[in-house]
Amino acid sequence: MSAVSSATDLRAVLRLALPIGSRLVSGYPATPVSRVSHLRTRPPIFSEIGHSEMLLISTSALANTPNAPALDTIIERLTKTEASALAVQGTLTPRTTQIARQHNFPLIALPERAPLPQIERAIRRLLTDRNGQVLQRAAEVEKTLQRHAAGYRGLTTMLNTLARMLDRPVAVHDRRGSIIGRGLPVSPGHDWDAHLALLGGAEFVRRFNPDERACFADDWQVIESPAGLTVPLISEGYLFGYVSVLTAGSAPDDFDLIALEHSVPVLVREMARRHTMDVGLQPARSSRDWIAEWLNSPASDDTLLALRAGQENFQPGLWYAVAIFHWTPSEGRLNGNFSPERMVKLIRTELSQRRVPAPVGLYADRAVVLFPLEEPHQTQRLKQVVRLLHQTLAESAPDGEIAAGVGRVAMGLTALRESFREAERALTLPRQVWEDAQIAFFGDVSLYELLLGVNDPALLNGFCAHWLAPLTQYDAQHHTDLIPTLHAYFENNGNMARTAHVLNIHRNTLVYRLGRITEIVQLDMDDSNVRLNLHLALKVHKMLNG
Repeated sequence: MSAVSSATDLRAVLRLALPIGSRLVSGYPATPVSRVSHLRTRPPIFSEIGHSEMLLISTSALANTPNAPALDTIIERLTKTEASALAVQGTLTPRTTQIARQHNFPLIALPERAPLPQIERAIRRLLTDRNGQVLQRAAEVEKTLQRHAAGYRGLTTMLNTLARMLDRPVAVHDRRGSIIGRGLPVSPGHDWDAHLALLGGAEFVRRFNPDERACFADDWQVIESPAGLTVPLISEGYLFGYVSVLTAGSAPDDFDLIALEHSVPVLVREMARRHTMDVGLQPARSSRDWIAEWLNSPASDDTLLALRAGQENFQPGLWYAVAIFHWTPSEGRLNGNFSPERMVKLIRTELSQRRVPAPVGLYADRAVVLFPLEEPHQTQRLKQVVRLLHQTLAESAPDGEIAAGVGRVAMGLTALRESFREAERALTLPRQVWEDAQIAFFGDVSLYELLLGVNDPALLNGFCAHWLAPLTQYDAQHHTDLIPTLHAYFENNGNMARTAHVLNIHRNTLVYRLGRITEIVQLDMDDSNVRLNLHLALKVHKMLNG
């Protein structure tokens, strides 16, 4: 096999050489890369960096090197060199990320345990022998999917793995055209759900004329369409469904085809296993999956679907909020018994015990709950139950993370589509803005999107210091908890009893702390503008400091 080229770009490096879980934090995927090396941690650090050179570094190596510059300083210095990117193994602080984005310098976050020597060899092979690295990477895809299948980690985990390694959305339809699983890349800057909308359910599958297509397991069939590449999943002449890799704005390449060829046999076995388990256990179609059908259908069908939904606890004249729960399995654990299907069962059981008549369904890899409310402003009960559900799921899923997003209150299936989109957006918020339990409510989404859109970190730092500096300094000097107290007070809408309960302190202690806060900031806490600015400053403080 001959070397194709001595140059590539960051997108190819991410797809073909870096370990799964690596992500481009800032910069352009099209940035060229012609060399790779470890960044020195001792002087001279920056003098021998070549043109379009990608650099690798570990934060632990920096920490163990005396007098080594901080990562923030390194990035600022690299912006003045010809370096193409910096890949970092270890934790990136919000400040580091902001500096990289401010300079638009390509910064890549590597998984915590990523072996840097192995990564360097993979990138070198990509630069000198692209065909060989493509085959190597496709074999890695197949082995990873096989491990997931052997560990019964489910179709969702397999599709997420494939999507992240291809950097393209992936979906599986059953033979009727319903989406039964999907995987999304981790790369930012794309509306992946908009791409998935191109898959159009039964209408999408109908284009392939499944009734006229012969089904032979050894017949490798790749169907090209404007949406991307689709391959039938066939075993012993039986068509289980289709796997599709979306173009997502760029034409498929040789790696997409080879990776699909390696992946399809594993996916076929998984579909056959699912089919075997389902035979005789369920009717052909469960009456409870109307939520998936609703989200897969156009808004024009909402009137008809409302009639069916009315038989499953949904009341068209009642207010609802959409809550989405998403499980991300841990990469380091292969033998887990948790799954999106189990997540839905746990939620139904918990809601039934609490006598909450909320419709619950599975949409791809997400549990979707339509939480009922008597009035649109009565959201405290909603937040309380969502937190309890999150806690229950987190305790039942030790081999991964549970995240929850909640949309705003709406009435009717058509209006609830926007609530669903808001809940989906909430799940995409960066980690540093989540609460301790990974839950994002509708009010947080627009605010944090606005704050994250501020390009100058100095403005946010200045605003935060202006309003909170006296309190943060007092807490540091006297080992007090005035900042957490103020945060809990605002989060509980000024309810003294609830705030004291959350902080696990006596009400008189809370009154004393709030009095100290008023004395220290020397502001009128009854002034609505003061309260607004303090609350906003706390949100900024959390976003900047994690």
